[in-house]
Amino acid sequence: MLYSLVGTNTKVREKAHQYIAQCGSPTAHIYGEQLDMLPAFIDATSLFGEKIVVHLIQTLERAEGRERVYELLPSMQESQTLFFIDEPFADAHRVKKLEKVSEKLFDAREEKEKEVSPFTLTNAFARRDKKAAWISFMEIKDAVEPEALQGALWWKFQTVWADAQSGSGSKFTLPECEKLGKEILESSIKAHRGELDLKSELERIILSI
Repeated sequence: MLYSLVGTNTKVREKAHQYIAQCGSPTAHIYGEQLDMLPAFIDATSLFGEKIVVHLIQTLERAEGRERVYELLPSMQESQTLFFIDEPFADAHRVKKLEKVSEKLFDAREEKEKEVSPFTLTNAFARRDKKAAWISFMEIKDAVEPEALQGALWWKFQTVWADAQSGSGSKFTLPECEKLGKEILESSIKAHRGELDLKSELERIILSI
């Protein structure tokens, strides 16, 4: 029987340890340098009927230990011994490997912050997808400086403008490119003069397409 715990989230880890504790106290703790002990526990039987519980702690960190544990995973899965594999820093590959054989996998991985990038916005703007561009703008407007948004939008729109001039399938007509290009370019200049709020002006421009 095999259970796994991956990640470092404290609450999830506490819940996992409480769950395993209900099955019995640990019979042994095995670290990477103690893997020679593992086969004996796979075949072990209890004299008094209590559950044998073995904790494997960060045994997948080093390549040689990882391969040894991987070889034994099917046997651990079928064993009457309860194996509890604890890998706080498991990568996606190790998680996937453990998911396939675990009775239950406790996922304590911390949620990574969503990458903030203006390129989803600029690509949607170039496609003339107003809804997608506005949604993307709302998601990043407080995380990216308005000057950076304006710069990214201007950089992308120059490509759109060039396509319109060459007839290469731009979603905007040449007169529209001239109007929007001027507004995007001047938005930063006017903001520095105090004539408008740059963030609000960029939202207006996005909603005008």
